[in-house]
Amino acid sequence: MAAGDPPVPGLTAVDCEAPTSASLQALCTDPGLRQLVDSVQDLPYVRLGRAWTVDDEMFKRCDATLDARACLDREYRQKINAAQAESAKRATAYAPDGNRADAKALLARIAGIYRHPVRSADGPHGAEDVLQVMPVADGATYLDMRLSFDNGRSCTITGIAEYKKIGSFVFQDPKPGKACLLTMSLSGDELGFNDPTGACAKFCDDGASLTAETFTQKQRKKLRATPALKQTSDYQQALQAYQARHATATATR
Repeated sequence: MAAGDPPVPGLTAVDCEAPTSASLQALCTDPGLRQLVDSVQDLPYVRLGRAWTVDDEMFKRCDATLDARACLDREYRQKINAAQAESAKRATAYAPDGNRADAKALLARIAGIYRHPVRSADGPHGAEDVLQVMPVADGATYLDMRLSFDNGRSCTITGIAEYKKIGSFVFQDPKPGKACLLTMSLSGDELGFNDPTGACAKFCDDGASLTAETFTQKQRKKLRATPALKQTSDYQQALQAYQARHATATATR
């Protein structure tokens, strides 16, 4: 890695200052290996973090060979094939629209505003977590979630979530780069969230997470500020993106 270059995805600059193994040395210095790792960073529907890049068992195997670089090349190609297969598998659940009747029934149970106080070890923190779920169609809802944490960090996400074949509402990320696929599901009395790709961290401060909190049906109240919410710039932008996306989909059928 040349001076000033960003580290290989999954590594830190410290990793390459004094590599502790032949495999790490090869990964830090070989442009071909970096290209392999870079090639799957925007792969949809899968989470590829440090543990994928710095695979301890893989490093041990390659350190035991005469050519760690060639070994890593083979190993990463196998891992890439597996990641691509998993991405394609998940696409069959996250991309296609789900049943509209199921979506409408679920929306009837979860639409509203949820609030609960943020608590620290010393008692009430003063802030609160707020979730607003407002239907925009039988298979889509506007999502506005603002989470606060007792360390002063926060998460904010607003936009449209659409009901997908996976059986949950999935956030449709308008931002460039790897898509946040925040998945909202109702399990019993609890409305929770999953981040299958890890890309939703971009909506949070460091140390905060959109999946850290859940909301319960007991906390749900009827949305009484719907007209005001519809006038916000966040809602207007999300609705325009949703309408444009579906207009494009209709035109290409």
